Amino acid sequence: MCARTELIPPVSKEKPGYKVWNGARAIAEAVKVADVDVISAYPIRPYTGIMNALAKMLADGEFKAEIIIADSEHSQFEIVKHASATGARTFVGSSGVGLLYAFEAVTATGLGSVPVVGVIGTRALDDPGNFGMEWTDIMTTRDLGWLISWPRDVQEATDMTIVAYRVAEDKRVLQPHFIAVDGAAITHVSAPVIPPDKETVAEFLPPYDPPYRIDPEEGAVTKAMHIAPSLIGTEQRKVIDYSFKRSMDVIVEAWNDFGKYTGRKYPPFIESKNMEDAEIALIGMGAYMKDVEFVAENLRKEGIKIGTVRLRYLRPFPAEELSKILEDVQSAGVIEFAFSYGSPYRTGPLYHELATSLYHLDKRPKLLDFLFLGGREPRTEHFKKAAEKLIDIKNGNLPEKRAYWLTLRGEDI
Repeated sequence: MCARTELIPPVSKEKPGYKVWNGARAIAEAVKVADVDVISAYPIRPYTGIMNALAKMLADGEFKAEIIIADSEHSQFEIVKHASATGARTFVGSSGVGLLYAFEAVTATGLGSVPVVGVIGTRALDDPGNFGMEWTDIMTTRDLGWLISWPRDVQEATDMTIVAYRVAEDKRVLQPHFIAVDGAAITHVSAPVIPPDKETVAEFLPPYDPPYRIDPEEGAVTKAMHIAPSLIGTEQRKVIDYSFKRSMDVIVEAWNDFGKYTGRKYPPFIESKNMEDAEIALIGMGAYMKDVEFVAENLRKEGIKIGTVRLRYLRPFPAEELSKILEDVQSAGVIEFAFSYGSPYRTGPLYHELATSLYHLDKRPKLLDFLFLGGREPRTEHFKKAAEKLIDIKNGNLPEKRAYWLTLRGEDI
């Protein structure tokens, strides 16, 4: 089983040429052509470059939108929550502890079912002040009613931002949507990008048509009082559960249509490589999967039957598809940049998602977790070491533990 991203069509005189943009600039270009109405901003690295690029585009008259510089991340997310509730198409972003400072608003946005789109430039949490790439910030939001997608490069981050609006605003979904962009590894890396075409995007992404909106001219607007749990709390959450269930089909439709409009075709949920005969597999998300795939291809040349599996969505989580891909694999390793202190077997949240997805299988792979924490950048040698651990298990050697900190200095106890 193999699902790959199809190569971008070649550039010709009839087609637009490449631009060399970093991830922040490319995402800003996607927001521009998505015809947003309200942008709220507050600086924090590595997200700040997106905010700066949008502000410059607006100042240069490249498009029209209302940009509001908030006094904090909490206010920033409150602004787009309320703007979206009035029927505006909105954009927001943050990183690290800034996202956590906005948590009250982030939670209310998810439970309020308003289709805000946000980009999180993932980074390690303080303390100490840390600008390295880690996933702990965005992982804390996975239970709050936001869809979460994860690109691997600058082009996919651009395309994923546009598709996020299509999915979030669909009347079968109507939930907010985060794009988790690996900090520095995508936000600050420049690469050739085919720019999003405004006319094509306008055909793919119709104007937001909210089924309901807050409008003082159409009725009184009052502050909702705190309610007793017996009134609507349970049903409200079940409605959101159904929205996420329906979002699986919406995501497939959106990416299929995106491929028809642009010629760039992505597998909706999972990109797998060399899994047809794989005995071992490395599984992950985001930018470093390029390095993982490079290592796997070299091991293939040595006769090792290894495959790779890249998740494009964390929420909704494609458990059934993943189970089918991995059911014949003997051992699998999770590449992840987040951790859950005191968790079962001292593992990370992506490992927990994988273990839950595979638990029902009569025949399932032995699963290990390979952790890259604190913002320290991994190298290809670390991913090769992960593969070697999986080879040992396939050969009948039991692992001494479930989780390995491969970039740790000193003894991993």
